[in-house]
Amino acid sequence: MKLIFIVLFFFLEINIAHSSKSHTSDNREFYEGRVKFLKEYIDDLKEKQKKNNKIKGSVVETLGGKLYTRLGIGTQEEIDKLALQDCNNDGGLECLIRFRSLKKNQKYNRFANYNSSKKTLKVLDEFIFAKKVSSTKGIDILIAEKDFKNKDDFNCTKSKSNFKDSLNILTKEINLYPKSFLDNSGLKYVMICEKIIDKGIEPVGMAPGHFDQSPGVFYININRVNSYGKNKTGIVKHVFHHEFFHVIDTALTTIYLDDKWNNLNQQSYSEELLIDKNVIDNSVKGYISKYARNNLAEDKAELFAFMITQHNNFKQIISKDEILLKKSKLMISRLKKISNKIDKNFWKKLN
Repeated sequence: MKLIFIVLFFFLEINIAHSSKSHTSDNREFYEGRVKFLKEYIDDLKEKQKKNNKIKGSVVETLGGKLYTRLGIGTQEEIDKLALQDCNNDGGLECLIRFRSLKKNQKYNRFANYNSSKKTLKVLDEFIFAKKVSSTKGIDILIAEKDFKNKDDFNCTKSKSNFKDSLNILTKEINLYPKSFLDNSGLKYVMICEKIIDKGIEPVGMAPGHFDQSPGVFYININRVNSYGKNKTGIVKHVFHHEFFHVIDTALTTIYLDDKWNNLNQQSYSEELLIDKNVIDNSVKGYISKYARNNLAEDKAELFAFMITQHNNFKQIISKDEILLKKSKLMISRLKKISNKIDKNFWKKLN
């Protein structure tokens, strides 16, 4: 039996959850804190490996955001086991290995999971009673069968109204993408709710995240959608692709720490929350809409949504805006990393 020499154990507790709609600077500070914590772990491991290349490390994360690290001599499996043991002994909920030494754990995710026999969608540590009504290219579409409210005051009420039109629109929009892209994007489910209420606000749709990971669920508010009447097709399209990108973004970047994107801007993001009606507004160079000017996450999501839903109008705008042109090139290069089928043919098929 190999001797396991423990060099270090510590944890960081973080209480701020990521919301795709958040506007405050706290998001950046939160992510900077996590990056700093992991950098210190990496620097420490590298320094100790200079003296002994047999030293390995492990980082475990709880559902609540605590991070636990272990450095020591032994097999990777042994170090992982000790880090998980620390987490479990401390009462950590759903302890998962995030990093194995200096590599990301490829099996780490916080994806939701649907149990067809129990008709429940487990999202993090909570269950939504739901029925599957459709599936397209591996994305299951569900309807809420009971009112749901989680501990963060997010509500998805039982679906009662006619959702067939929205289902048809969503199916068509999902089918725009190659299956390989959808498989790697992080989107797993669409949940149809009668109403969505998040901390007193009733959005048309949203895709809440777990820190810098996505559970892969897009929620849509049928009550709000149906209130738009003849205009609901455009609303569903824009909201779906916008929120879809928040899911994609967690697979590509650290969301609010994206200096490569931010350095393209010539004007800072707005200090006040800006709201618009899902329309192109290029009155400020470098931004595709007013809402895009709120923060990094919304800037990227808005750009993506208009690239998909109003592609021809979008091309006209970027031909006169060098910053947006650079952003779109960066966006396309990143999307290709998810699937090389996001190529010229993909963009040509869009209107």
